[in-house]
Amino acid sequence: MQNEIDKKFTDAELKAMDDALTVLETTLATVPVLSGDDKSSHVKAPDNSRGWLEGMVVRATQNLDKLPRNFDPALMQRDLDFAAAIAPRLLRAQRVVDRLTSGTFLADSDSFAAALEVRRQLKASGVAGVDDNLSDGLQRFFNRTSAAPAPKPAA
Repeated sequence: MQNEIDKKFTDAELKAMDDALTVLETTLATVPVLSGDDKSSHVKAPDNSRGWLEGMVVRATQNLDKLPRNFDPALMQRDLDFAAAIAPRLLRAQRVVDRLTSGTFLADSDSFAAALEVRRQLKASGVAGVDDNLSDGLQRFFNRTSAAPAPKPAA
């Protein structure tokens, strides 16, 4: 029997996670969420361009007389500071999301493996109605797994 994950969160742990997510959602509420189209309409900074960007802020500050009057290097610096401030937090959040994704995957996998074994045992015992009310996806899954493999073409 597969049992890759065996975890049950306490109510206090679930509340702590919910509270932390609420803080994140509230804190980040003013940060826009971009669609794929939105992102494609913006210039993407290449990886490892931070040093060059910081150098350009210095050059812009030193050469304001050569730039449009409405250019404000402080706004550019604020964007760089914002990105620098959230980058390590993004990494931490991605690790949390990886754990949530893996935990959900493993729990679903464990449950499905157990259900497949229950189904196999019940069908072998002649229990009626085991496959009643299967969703389309499950019907396709069982049809695919029970179908004989296609013969290999001759070489």
